[in-house]
Amino acid sequence: MAQEQVLDRRAPEVFRKSLSDRPVLVRWAVHFGRFFRTKPLGGVGVVIIGLCLFAGIFGGMIDRYDPERVFTQVNPAFDEALYEKSLTDPTIRLTAKPEQLQKGETPLLFRTPSSEHWLGTDGLGRDLYSRIIHGSRTALYVGLGAALIATIAGIVIGLASAYFAGTVDFIIQRIMDTLQAFPPLVLLLLFGQVVANPTLTVNTISLGILGIASSTRVVRSAVLAAREEVYVLAARTIGADDIRIMARHIFPNVTAPIIVIFTSSIGVYILVEATLAFLGLGDPVRISWGKMVEEGRRNGTSNPWMALAVGGALTFTVLGFNLAGDALRDVLDPRLRGRGGRAGF
Repeated sequence: MAQEQVLDRRAPEVFRKSLSDRPVLVRWAVHFGRFFRTKPLGGVGVVIIGLCLFAGIFGGMIDRYDPERVFTQVNPAFDEALYEKSLTDPTIRLTAKPEQLQKGETPLLFRTPSSEHWLGTDGLGRDLYSRIIHGSRTALYVGLGAALIATIAGIVIGLASAYFAGTVDFIIQRIMDTLQAFPPLVLLLLFGQVVANPTLTVNTISLGILGIASSTRVVRSAVLAAREEVYVLAARTIGADDIRIMARHIFPNVTAPIIVIFTSSIGVYILVEATLAFLGLGDPVRISWGKMVEEGRRNGTSNPWMALAVGGALTFTVLGFNLAGDALRDVLDPRLRGRGGRAGF
């Protein structure tokens, strides 16, 4: 009897709820906490990505000014006496400085950070902080859009290539070899010359097409290993058709490398879009970090702050996606899962 009472008292401690029995939000909180603990650099990347997404989605709420607003001030170099003399003596305009005779207001060009303009102003007197916030939308649009195009097309083509093999695989892989044979930047420059006005959507689609080859390679290699598994052979035995086998049995088991390549490629596409804008091949209407870096470069000797601020935003965004992609690779790849302890997922 005493022994039964002891067991009854210990029962709540022995039979604790497992993680799978807890609510969904609790499970995700535990997973993310374990991920941040075991992969601190990946956690830093996730935080950076979260900040960039927040800026892109809620940019209109956190920007201080209209990104196209030009800030002005009363011309401090204006000399009213010299200006009055120049009205009667035109020769004064030949010797005086232009700013001394410019009456009215002038733009706040390349101002250093202050309480009114946290990151200063650009070459036209616009608030740099607001423009960087709105430039994140362009970066995310291109990065996420091109990554989705490349990944979805790579999934479809890679699945078909590896599953059917034979002639289908040979033809598809030779097409991918041809696509990868050309330098990507050369193709983008050529495409920019062919299209009269390369919009942001056109650049996103072209970048996504160029990334199909690498995505297809990754998916194909994963499918080649999965198609020989016992569960696939069992599905064939019971009469499942090819579409069902690929959709229900193979694809769910190759999602890990797909997630990794999707996350890692976003930073690459953001950097390529900035490069195109830096070279003058971006959308002339949209605010782009690449165009802002180029403007800062042209005035870097006397006003280096603009190039540093925009370049820092671009660097940290790309770094965030790269760190998160590397951490996800370690978490989802069974061969790397033992590094640094339990990954959390």
